[in-house]
Amino acid sequence: MVVLNPAFDVWVWLALLLFLIVVGARAWVVETGQGRLGRTPVKVKLLTATSVLVLGGLLTLVAMQGGYLLVQSLITGTNPSTAVYGPSSDPNPPADPKAPANPPADPNAPAGNPAAPPAGNPAAPPAGNPAAPPAG
Repeated sequence: MVVLNPAFDVWVWLALLLFLIVVGARAWVVETGQGRLGRTPVKVKLLTATSVLVLGGLLTLVAMQGGYLLVQSLITGTNPSTAVYGPSSDPNPPADPKAPANPPADPNAPAGNPAAPPAGNPAAPPAGNPAAPPAG
């Protein structure tokens, strides 16, 4: 069973915010830099390395908080809530919405009410009951 901690969601959002700030700072340095052609400033290299590290941390946090469950459920077509909460313990699960409302009758089924007692002598004991008194 997978345990997702909602407190870690704050760290995911903070890592995303940090990533956006670092990438924005890198873009600003590249656009406003007066560097020569063919030469990458040290600030750009440093901000690029920092953005890669922050992105790695962000992806790790997202994977910890259920990102792998999302990918697994997309690949296998399963419900990720069963991995988080376990299988349903409801004795009466909801009906399948794809099932027809009135299923077709079985052509091999006996005619009449299947819950009705068999036809015959109603006073006779059930068949196979050895403790029943003899009829007489």
